[in-house]
Amino acid sequence: MDFLLKQNLLLIVRAMYFCVEEHWSELGRAYQITPAQQHVLFLLYTSSEKSMSPSQLSEYGCWHISTVTRLIKPLESKGLIQIMPDKRPKYKVVKLTQSGTLMIEQLIEAVNEMPFFPFDINPLNESEIAQFLQSAERILEANRSKEFSNWISRVKVGSY
Repeated sequence: MDFLLKQNLLLIVRAMYFCVEEHWSELGRAYQITPAQQHVLFLLYTSSEKSMSPSQLSEYGCWHISTVTRLIKPLESKGLIQIMPDKRPKYKVVKLTQSGTLMIEQLIEAVNEMPFFPFDINPLNESEIAQFLQSAERILEANRSKEFSNWISRVKVGSY
């Protein structure tokens, strides 16, 4: 691949990420929760049992396990999650609490009401958005796994 093409791809992906991060941070300030902590709550909310192991959070959140440990401690102290022992010795389960469920549902509703979250996509039609998503899924498959890409495609919240 041409170096300039790689450079442009990197710059565009980074810029798009920072657009999302900016909106996420703005939303988080209203709820006193960081974008990464919002993502932890979202991951737990979308899991079938409303719980995951720290390793699963690490995999689906694209974080190192030490980052997960750092992220969940404040969420536990705010009563948004519980960290409980698993059936297997030395393993833990992170579970969304009722307060955590309420918080993520409020965040989802706030996002739904934001016309430009994660960013303004009005210049694109539905076909262009679908094409973009298909290309992004292929990139994720190549860099993460087919399972990871499929998981992202399956995640649905609420009745939206």
